[in-house]
This record gives sequence, C-alpha cells and structure tokens, in this order.
Amino acid sequence: MRSEQLRYLEAAIRHGSLRKAAQEVGVGQPTLSQQIRRLEEDLNVVLLIRRANGVLPSAEARILLPHIRQALQADRALREEAGLINGLRSGTVRLGAVTTASQILLPRVVPSYRSSFPNVRFSVRESGSQAVRDSVTSGELDLGLVVDRGDPAVGGNLTATDLITDDIVLCVSRRHPLATKPTVRIEDLEGQPWVVSAHGYALRELVDTIFTPPQQDIVYETTNPHSSLLMVAAGVGIAMLPRYTLHDHHADEIAIPLTDWAPPRLTVCMIRRTDTQPAPSVRKLIQALLEVSAEWSRNYSRKPPLSPSS
Repeated sequence: MRSEQLRYLEAAIRHGSLRKAAQEVGVGQPTLSQQIRRLEEDLNVVLLIRRANGVLPSAEARILLPHIRQALQADRALREEAGLINGLRSGTVRLGAVTTASQILLPRVVPSYRSSFPNVRFSVRESGSQAVRDSVTSGELDLGLVVDRGDPAVGGNLTATDLITDDIVLCVSRRHPLATKPTVRIEDLEGQPWVVSAHGYALRELVDTIFTPPQQDIVYETTNPHSSLLMVAAGVGIAMLPRYTLHDHHADEIAIPLTDWAPPRLTVCMIRRTDTQPAPSVRKLIQALLEVSAEWSRNYSRKPPLSPSS
C-alpha cells in the first residue's frame, strides 16, 4: 500500500468521479482506477461502488476514510518537514472560513502568506460555520475559521483558538420607527420584517435563539452581512449584524437604537484537529492568522464606538 493509492482513493471519494480525481492528482484515469483496485486487493475490501455516472464510497470505505485522511496528513507533514530543512519549498494548505473571517482577516493574511511562500498550494473555501467544522473534522480541510457559538461543540478531536470578537447590534433604517425609539425591547421586534443570514450561519443561529422563528417575518436571506446592510438601508427589514460591518462601510443610512438587552458577542475562532500535527505550511498560516488578528483587534479597539442611532 502506497500513499499515492490512498491519495487517489480520497480524491475519487471526494469528487464522486474517477475522471475528476485523475485530473486533480495528475494521472490518467486508467492508472488511477488500477491503483485503487490494487489497494482494494491489498486491503481485501471493496472501497468504491462504481456506477455509470460516477463512484460512491462503500460502507467499508466510509469507516476507513478518517484513517486514510490522517495517513495522508502525516505523509504530507513528513514531506514538508523534510523540505523545511532548506526552507519551505512546498506544501499544501486547505482553509475553510466564514464570511466574517474572509472580510476581516483574509484580505490581510492571504496576499502576505502567498508572497512569503509562493511554492505552497493555498486554497480557501468560504462556507458556514457548521460546514467548516464538519470539513475540518473529516480532514478535508487543514484549518477552519468559524464563529464560536459559546457551546461545547468544539471538542473531541477539535481544538479552538479565539481570534477576534465583536458585538452583534440591532440595525434598522434611519427611516424606521425604531430608529428614534428611546429603548427598543424584544417585544418591539415582534412582527417586524427581518433580513437574516441563511441556515448554517452563526448570525442566523443567533437570531433564531433570541427571537423564535414564529416571531420572525423573514423577507430576505443572505450569506453576506454586507448584503444585509444594503437591505436594511433600503428599508427591506431589520437585522442583527456585527458592529464592524458598519465601521467598514460607513453605513450612513443605518441606525443602531438602544436596546434593553446586552449585545451578544460574536467570536471568530481558529479550529484544527488535535489528533494530527500541523504541517509546516499550516503552522506558518496559524502564525500569520494570530499576528493579523492581534493587530486588527488593537486597531479596532482604538476606533470610536458607534453611538446608538448614529
């Protein structure tokens, strides 16, 4: 059994296609198929269910897949550690990130990292927190930037490091009646039209927790907080958004009324698996994320706070 065979199998399972897997790993489809069959013979199990329109992992393959990905990670780390002796000459980093992290941290991190390590293959997949968690847990991603929900969900084989924190504030159009209300109560929000994040995103979980779905008249769903801001400014509905969104976009048409509840906090954290040692290329990215998040937090704390209804 060779590491190439494991890599071919993992790619075939991930793509659900021998053709796409062969394109990714840079070999011909007959070669890839033959090597996977040899792996099946070596392990004495059927690993792929071959169909006319693609392939599916067998029950045995699903059981073995976490171990396969762990073995591939160990092989990659070994090769990168050897390469690190003479500088980081190669490597691969697969990062998953929520929109908040993409907008605040990654525009600063990605260009600098790629400039410093041009030979490292770097890719980012933007998604909701739960999807990123699942992909880091399964080994599809090396590192994840997710919103901490304040629960023990990050545990088991995942470890988390807090990076940045911000308030979640009520945002309404300046023309909205709530904009001039001395204090907004939760009861005042019943029946209001809402602009919310899609399911699977932390902001949506937050709104659903504080304001039960039957009380929400959801008129607009999005995966981007800046789209939410535009809809609120246009009077489409009200929204709960990170305070940084208004700082960055000078939202002159948005008001933040006083509320009778303390603003919830949104924390972006970095997650990775605890049962694998990060490869050198991943360790360099971790260092860059820690440095940039610390710098952002220092600068953000110096900005004057947005006053209510301003």
